[in-house]
Amino acid sequence: MAWTYFVVGSGSAGRRHSANLQNLGKTVEHLAWRGFDAETFSSSLARCGGQAAVVIATATDVRSELVDICAVHNAPMYIEKPLAFTQKDVAEIYGIEIGLQQRSMVGFMLRYHPLTMFLSRFDSGEFFRLQFEIGHDVRLWRENWSFSESYAARAEGGGVLLDLCHEIDLACMICPSLALDGVKSIGHESFFGVDFASMLSLVSPNGATGTVSMDYLSPVLVRSGSLIGCTQNVAFDYVDNSAKVSSATGIKEYRFDLERNAMFMDIMRDFTILAEESGGATLPDIPRMDRVRDSCTLIAKAWEQREFVGTVEVDLK
Repeated sequence: MAWTYFVVGSGSAGRRHSANLQNLGKTVEHLAWRGFDAETFSSSLARCGGQAAVVIATATDVRSELVDICAVHNAPMYIEKPLAFTQKDVAEIYGIEIGLQQRSMVGFMLRYHPLTMFLSRFDSGEFFRLQFEIGHDVRLWRENWSFSESYAARAEGGGVLLDLCHEIDLACMICPSLALDGVKSIGHESFFGVDFASMLSLVSPNGATGTVSMDYLSPVLVRSGSLIGCTQNVAFDYVDNSAKVSSATGIKEYRFDLERNAMFMDIMRDFTILAEESGGATLPDIPRMDRVRDSCTLIAKAWEQREFVGTVEVDLK
């Protein structure tokens, strides 16, 4: 009996994952959240006889019910990032059995970028200051798309910190000892409780500091950062897929080739390997659910601790 992959969510992420699974030769059933029937879904998982997996690509605030159903049927899950936006929900989702966590993933696909793989090779103990930044005008993201009508405009589950949280996971992956020291956010008068820019301050027990900044406002795409140490500095840029390592002995520059959908294909391929237990995953830092709890918890903690210090006036329709 062949495995069946249920993709729940009809937005851009759900459509992409459904297409990629089909390109991997998998049997796919794509379900919209609107009109979703839990009983029918549970019956569909049951009829697969233990050979069903689920991609959860819904809005963040409606995932707990799906996770509970999947757990009953021991169906591995690929859960889009962020896992949840409250620490309570993160803890509840992580209440599923560890064996199922080890066959499930959280959608931190930036780990599959070749630049991320390069950065992961450095010893975090070398650096005392780390900086991560991402920003882009939210109105330029997609054609025929309205911010005000999207999930991003919701006070519960929307906002830039959750939307662009890959950099938070990146900080956790490179320097696992970093802990939250505060969050400053900028809002919008027309969207109460939605952050349009946020900056996390991070500290580690050994004295390292870090910042993660994100915004919906930058007129041009910014996605870069730096790792500053006593013997070398690393500057990196995800826009032009480059890195520069500087030390007393000189400067080395690196370029990385990337076809964007390749990250999504690679992470989905690894999910099928985990789900079906068919072999070794392709990435050492695979975002297996049991391995990324710290990232998921930090994202939720940061969202809960946002301190709004001002507002912006941007025309959003």
